[in-house]
Amino acid sequence: MDVMRMAGVSILAAITALLLRRLRPEASTAVSIAAGVMLLALALPFLMQVVSGVAALSRQGGISDGYLAQLLKVAGISLLTDFSAQTCRDAGEDGLALKTELAGRVMLITLALPAMQTLLGQILSLAP
Repeated sequence: MDVMRMAGVSILAAITALLLRRLRPEASTAVSIAAGVMLLALALPFLMQVVSGVAALSRQGGISDGYLAQLLKVAGISLLTDFSAQTCRDAGEDGLALKTELAGRVMLITLALPAMQTLLGQILSLAP
């Protein structure tokens, strides 16, 4: 079962990182980053299922592919920004984690801007 594999990788990496932290702190950070990448690789097939499911739902609902693409970009940026920031925190770089989150938020606002403009245009067209 895949969730057991992910739990095993997490627990084994945490124990290894904990043991290495006293002897070689830089190796501990490398173990944490490698485990994070492995977990992300294990989660990718599930992410692809989610994307396929959302695409099927949007086709059934008659939603434009452009909106679906924007939604998937927003989800991807959110997940990758969070993953990157947490990795920075694991490495003891809290300042870099905050800057990573800020950059992700700016990217999200940039992606949301066309939708906000369309919505505002529709609202203004209803006004007398």
